[in-house]
Amino acid sequence: MKFKKLLYGVGATTYLIATLTASVNAETKSVSPQAFYYDQDVTAYTAISGAKTYHGTTPTPYLTAAVHPNTCGRATSGTLLPYGTNIITSSPLYLPGKGNVEQFYVEDMGDVRCDRGFTRNWFDIYFGTSTTTNINNAKQFGKQKTDYYTL
Repeated sequence: MKFKKLLYGVGATTYLIATLTASVNAETKSVSPQAFYYDQDVTAYTAISGAKTYHGTTPTPYLTAAVHPNTCGRATSGTLLPYGTNIITSSPLYLPGKGNVEQFYVEDMGDVRCDRGFTRNWFDIYFGTSTTTNINNAKQFGKQKTDYYTL
């Protein structure tokens, strides 16, 4: 796979345009971003050993992302972004314990309450099992802002 990012500026604002190309049966197909999200919150979380995600998968540290439910307050409504949605940030996020990462996959549901001060299209990055090191790394990451698009 080849991935190409183009940035362009208009006044004081910079926009991200992305093109992802994949070779399938010797053909090249172009895939466009599904949606762009600007100035969204991003946080970090840990879970107990053996915990499964909302979608029943085993979370992968620094790759699995949790998002709000489709309907605030309803854990049975599914996730706002569908399972497997690829989140790509406009610039890499520094994740303590890992380094710079800019790609995540929706596998989990975060807080079902949408009134806790997070932006609607917030996402939460899984930092691993609840060890002292992972908890400290997640706390160090804290709450940040990012722009991203989905595939």
